[in-house]
Amino acid sequence: MSVQRTLPGFTRAARSILSNKKGALGLSILLAFIFVAVFADSIAPHEPDEINLAEGFAYPIWFSLLPQYKNHPRNIELNIQSEAWSVQGNCTEFYMRNGWITCRLATTADVETANVTMTYSFEYPYSPPKNFYSEIPYIVSLSGSSGSVVRIRLYIIAPEGKSYLIYDTRAIASNVSRIDPPASVDSRDVPLKLALGFMPFDELGEKIFSSRGVYMIRISIIATLVKGSNLSVILGPLRFRIPGLLYGVLGTDNLGGDIFSNLVYGTRVSLFVGVLASVVSVSLGLIVGILAGYKGGIVDQVLMFFTDTLMFIPLIPLLVAVSVFIGKNLYLTILLIALFSWMGFARNCRAYVMSLRERLFVEAAKAMGASDQYILFRHILPLLTPVIYITLVLNIPGAILLEASLSFLNLGDPRVPSWGRMLYNARYSGAFSRLLWWWIVPPGLMITLLAMSFVLIGQTLDEVFNPKLRARRLA
Repeated sequence: MSVQRTLPGFTRAARSILSNKKGALGLSILLAFIFVAVFADSIAPHEPDEINLAEGFAYPIWFSLLPQYKNHPRNIELNIQSEAWSVQGNCTEFYMRNGWITCRLATTADVETANVTMTYSFEYPYSPPKNFYSEIPYIVSLSGSSGSVVRIRLYIIAPEGKSYLIYDTRAIASNVSRIDPPASVDSRDVPLKLALGFMPFDELGEKIFSSRGVYMIRISIIATLVKGSNLSVILGPLRFRIPGLLYGVLGTDNLGGDIFSNLVYGTRVSLFVGVLASVVSVSLGLIVGILAGYKGGIVDQVLMFFTDTLMFIPLIPLLVAVSVFIGKNLYLTILLIALFSWMGFARNCRAYVMSLRERLFVEAAKAMGASDQYILFRHILPLLTPVIYITLVLNIPGAILLEASLSFLNLGDPRVPSWGRMLYNARYSGAFSRLLWWWIVPPGLMITLLAMSFVLIGQTLDEVFNPKLRARRLA
């Protein structure tokens, strides 16, 4: 019996899907998700594990269209190279090279005080931010007679002229040549807040950048040199950053990661989990169902006993035990989903094969000396193809929803940016209590749309391959 005479071919099935409104809609949605999954690296502006891109819980950038968010701070990133500084002072030798500034001082007086000042101005046009960060690498070399010291200080000058000392080195004494770690400033540091006269729970960004206008960053090199001393100070590019409270298409999570990038990369995970788990489960169910239905007897009893036993094993407690004793892994999750979702298809397949093995064409094939392998692959398997197609498509939504549920319960792979993991992070970080719907709704909506696309395609395939449904549709 030929496959062509038994059921529509793949081309005819595809045409039937496109001619059906539900099928066309489902296929269009699925193709959109496939496009996003394939080109996720180009669509997503950042890697899913990047953090500190902006302030935590930043609003989406389109919130700026609303009057109350119009002046919310955006990201300000400054990378101040040597040429951008305005330098004043009495350096004996001064030059710039590859973005670095070198200042050398030597004295012949008994005691001489040197003061080199570098300034850079920038405009801040937004409402007060929460935090700011700064970093500048430097190399200090001080040699010669003992008694010489040098300090490096970093200031922020507000538009009204008030000066804030945000970094001060320890006194560097004579006969020292070293490369210190970069001079780092974090406005969340409690000692810095106390040194500036603020309370530990104050937001330093709000205090210093309390008004709009032109701010100034100033670096002071203060040295006291005795006769015969030589000082060399080399400063690298200064990085100054104010994280914004408006960022990206969907804002940021609690760690400052881009929610939109995680949403895009989650498409890959959901499609991968759904398709692979469905293929494995349908393959297992097909093998068990065909063997049990065609062989019968003790083979049927053993396989069905094994199938019924697996149907009563609860999946969630098993996954909890596996995550504790083995660990959380995406492929392990897919394997467990597949291993516990094939039993229903196996029983349906067994019942269908048991009815087919009694047909006259099977008896005729046996009478002509055909082997069991020939009968299974040439006569029985082609008749199961419609059921395989439909089950394969309709099992994918269940696998996607199960993976999302497991990730939401923190039973999935924490290294994978899935939609369920996004919902878990939202719940864990308090996004539900904060009503941050732009973080909660998109992953839930994506899960719904992707599952719906496979359901629509599966229903259309059922109508194409099932004569009764097709006749009912045409009636």
